[in-house]
Amino acid sequence: MVEKSYKKFTPDIVFTDDTYVIVGSGVGGLSTAVFLAKAGKKVVVLEQHYTPGGFTHTFKRRKGLVWDVGVHYVGNMEEDSGLRRIFNYLSDNKLEWDPMGDPYDVAYIGGRKFEFIGGKENFRKKFHEYFPNDIVAIDKYLELLQKSTKKNLLYFMQKAFPKLLSITLGPIFRRIQKSISSRTTYEVLSSITDNKELIAVLCAQCGNYGLSPKESSFASHCIVINHFMEGGYYPRGGANRIPETIVDNLESLGVQVFIKAKVDKIITSGKSVKGLFINGKEYTCKKVISNAGAHNTFHRLLDQSALQKKHLGLKEISPSTCHLCLYIGLNKSDAALNLPKYNIWWYADKDTDSVLNDKNNLAKDALSFAYISFPSAKDSRWASEHPDQATIQLIGRAWYPDFNKFEDKPWLNRGEEYDEIKEKFKAKGLSLLKELYPQLDEHIIHAEVSTPVSTRKFSNYSQGEIYGVTHGPERYKTRTLRPRTHIKGLYLTGQDITLVGVGGAMGSGMLTAATIIKWNMSKQFKEIAAKY
Repeated sequence: MVEKSYKKFTPDIVFTDDTYVIVGSGVGGLSTAVFLAKAGKKVVVLEQHYTPGGFTHTFKRRKGLVWDVGVHYVGNMEEDSGLRRIFNYLSDNKLEWDPMGDPYDVAYIGGRKFEFIGGKENFRKKFHEYFPNDIVAIDKYLELLQKSTKKNLLYFMQKAFPKLLSITLGPIFRRIQKSISSRTTYEVLSSITDNKELIAVLCAQCGNYGLSPKESSFASHCIVINHFMEGGYYPRGGANRIPETIVDNLESLGVQVFIKAKVDKIITSGKSVKGLFINGKEYTCKKVISNAGAHNTFHRLLDQSALQKKHLGLKEISPSTCHLCLYIGLNKSDAALNLPKYNIWWYADKDTDSVLNDKNNLAKDALSFAYISFPSAKDSRWASEHPDQATIQLIGRAWYPDFNKFEDKPWLNRGEEYDEIKEKFKAKGLSLLKELYPQLDEHIIHAEVSTPVSTRKFSNYSQGEIYGVTHGPERYKTRTLRPRTHIKGLYLTGQDITLVGVGGAMGSGMLTAATIIKWNMSKQFKEIAAKY
């Protein structure tokens, strides 16, 4: 496959007063761009990195080995699903998906193995087999998941309301959802069962939103678990096919997507957007959509004098988790090595809160938690494009204070102490992998580790976080995380105003576009239903 090239931002570019300038080309920014462009709006997308896509991009190393950096699987992509139709619309039917099959996730908890298979009734049957004495609790859990769907939908809908509806209906919708968002996942689950192992297994996929059961909002848990209830899917051709296909569609709609365009400041005058500082130069524009994250937008890109008290309060909402990732390359195919498509959630103990919050894990001799993904096995194109090769990723939780002393040191040259931390994690990760798959021992040809400082460098998230702001109860209390801001001409998009993941980011694009073009979105929904 020929690798797509992208346009670099040049100093001579001019924005007109009616141009919507989108800062950041993650799925939220790209989705917003498509919906606006389809509505006839003039749109430009700016990306600071050398490639668009945010956490959907991929990177290469020697001998053509490729890894994704954030898309390990996506749910709700079965044929004719609403999410699948929307991505068909965004990519002009160019984005294809490979089902992972069953199981799509496997959890190892305290030495016991649990499989997650697609379909609500399949889930019910499987968990009844695992926990025959907890059938009532399992059925209650599935009932709670189902009831949460409407509550969460109402909550996100009200974020796009115009001022009058926001004042009148908004509080009602938020109150309805508060019954699930204000309680932690552990609080809710412990109210229906006292079986700690069952709670641990029901929360085994909690890494998808980055918090342990006693930290996470049950609303966040419900959204993510419902998202994967029908199984997992992977972009055919790799995660980079998501931005590639959407950018192709945007270019056909007349939208320019620029790389190497670092936005340093959003300039305001009074309560209105006046322009942007891009690569150190000032540009005039009146409409900006920030996909850079809420913390970045309000506390780095905007002058603090332009903020209201409620935006300053956002500082009290912590960023999400950060991570270490071990990227492994192999000189044999997935089939030859008998590697699975499913992801692995590995916990040393059923007390998942203690495991996930063990801040001394870097100093220990073995990993207490790991998430393992096999991207090449999931991609049906990989074998033909990368014969006799395979890739694996192993992720562990990290804490930014362990790394902040390295943040100002040069990339690839951060010193011996930094390298030693990476080498220790690599050794522990390889040890766990070889324990699970001894056949890998002779075939590892590449292994490297990324840290929260790496994430900080390439994503511009100050704490190396990967999921924006935290998915705890405090996330749902703020009124700041919504598309419309108090500054005229400034909007937000991205996972902070909806939820983590590709689906959440895409949903933010819909919300932000609906906030701007209002009822014209109904025309696009009709087109999606009819043609895609």
